[in-house]
Amino acid sequence: MRTDFDKFELEAPTREDEDSGFLGMALLALAAGAGTALLFAPAEGTKTRKLVGGRLRDLRGGAEEAIERLQREIRRRDVRRRRERRFSTLMGLAIGAGLAALLVPESGRETRRRLSDRLKRHKEEAEQAAERVVREPQPDPAA
Repeated sequence: MRTDFDKFELEAPTREDEDSGFLGMALLALAAGAGTALLFAPAEGTKTRKLVGGRLRDLRGGAEEAIERLQREIRRRDVRRRRERRFSTLMGLAIGAGLAALLVPESGRETRRRLSDRLKRHKEEAEQAAERVVREPQPDPAA
């Protein structure tokens, strides 16, 4: 028995072949579904459309109500979360102030004076450093 392999096409199907096959199957399924619906429909099309339309309106109304309840719950949780944050902030401030009052080694006046002196000293050092940079020749970046 002789077999001529030159007559066979050994190339893989292209994307166009796959797309046309999918479209054909979709049209066949559409026709089969429509035919089945015509044969086994329990009522006329107008009655069925009214029934389906009414159920969709009921479903839409129920969905709107559920969305409104969900939005109310989200708002309620946001308000509670903001209230908890404010409370936590106030408690942190109160505890921090209380600890500072108990543990500070010197009076507030003395602490403010020391902070002011230290800030002045750092300001002067920064000004001196800036003057040095301006006075000293800088290396040429192109060189």
